[in-house]
Amino acid sequence: MLLLYTALIITASRDVLSAQKEKELYELLLDDYQPLERPVERSEDPVVVRMGLTLQQILDVNEKEQHVELNAWLKLSWYDYNMQWDPEDFDGISDLRFRKEFLWTPDILLYNSASEEFDKKFASNIVVYSNGTVNWIPPGVFKLSCVINIVWFPWDQQHCTLKFGSWTYDGYKLELQIDEIGLDTSTYMDNGEWSIEGVTLLLIEINADVLHGVCRYICGKKYSTLFFNLIVPCILITILTLIGFSEPPDAGEKMSLQITVMLSICIFQNYVMDLSPPTSNSICLLGTFFMVCMCTVAFSVTFSVIILNFHQRSPKTHEMSQWMRLIFLHWLPWLLMMKRPGYLLQKNEPLYPSLAYQFHKKPQLPPREPLTKLVLPDNISQERLAQLLLLENTLNYLVKMNEQVNEEYQEQEIEREWKFAALVLDRLSMFATTFFISVVMISLFLSVVF
Repeated sequence: MLLLYTALIITASRDVLSAQKEKELYELLLDDYQPLERPVERSEDPVVVRMGLTLQQILDVNEKEQHVELNAWLKLSWYDYNMQWDPEDFDGISDLRFRKEFLWTPDILLYNSASEEFDKKFASNIVVYSNGTVNWIPPGVFKLSCVINIVWFPWDQQHCTLKFGSWTYDGYKLELQIDEIGLDTSTYMDNGEWSIEGVTLLLIEINADVLHGVCRYICGKKYSTLFFNLIVPCILITILTLIGFSEPPDAGEKMSLQITVMLSICIFQNYVMDLSPPTSNSICLLGTFFMVCMCTVAFSVTFSVIILNFHQRSPKTHEMSQWMRLIFLHWLPWLLMMKRPGYLLQKNEPLYPSLAYQFHKKPQLPPREPLTKLVLPDNISQERLAQLLLLENTLNYLVKMNEQVNEEYQEQEIEREWKFAALVLDRLSMFATTFFISVVMISLFLSVVF
């Protein structure tokens, strides 16, 4: 029991002595130490500061405000000749921690900071080793200005730069160097929207006596979320634009569908524009695609109005000219491989010098010639006369009926011609829209790939 008590007393005494040695060492090092004085033996020598950066995470890329937020650790190391001691004289103490206010520290700042506080580094403790080496690793959330290029949105890659340098010292007073590791991404945490494509840390010379450490990195947007939020709706809206042509020309739902598609495109266009910087001089690729789709749908709506106008025409209001009949009833149906009901497409003598094919209408009965007044002999009986007059009235009635039927048939034929012309114009609009949208989509994806 006595031995145990003695051992406890000896251990406590050693701890007290060790704490006293650490206190003595702090007092020795800080005695007559000036934090504003550069730690150099000769005033003409520069302080060599080795810099590194440990990238932790991309917190936010604000494309509208054109700034980026990063979580990173700034690693700074230099030699302070005032901070040296022999560990054997102080119970083996080989390193100490100091608050930032007690020692000289380089005023390394982020030049392109966009933060309201400008410098948001955490005032962490400084580690000093017995050989005079000073290590300071202040973590911080760096908010920097970055010119955002939205031309290839949402397949964009942003090239951003962190520009570090001394705020008050020139190259003759503070020499900035990159440490052996440079930029460390071993502890980087992946971002759900952006990925790091490449990083470099280097020195650039502003002028003869100023050096700045620059971290350049490339971040690319991931496609997972944007594929379901923008690309898939974009493709579906495009398909709906083409599905609208399956409706009959006189269907009101066709116009409603096309206007609804146009409104949907406007909503997506506004969403894309909200992501764009307000002072941007360029339009993103997806915004251009939506704009082209909007113009295409507007073109389809315009054609639908014309098609509906064709479909509602009658011989009492409109007469189809010869050139319209040639284009909409002969050339375009043959070009679009459309068959007109009741007509045969045959290779025959050309109806026009430039037309090798013509439509032949099915034959119909020619109208009868109007009857002349019936001439009767003088000696005809009254009974015979009554029969002849009855036959004359019946024949005249049949002639009028035939003329009326022929007139109605001609009117119906003209209406059918206008309706068929509307079908031809609708088919032409569908092919033109399909071709145009296909070319735009192929150009869009080829531009992304290459």
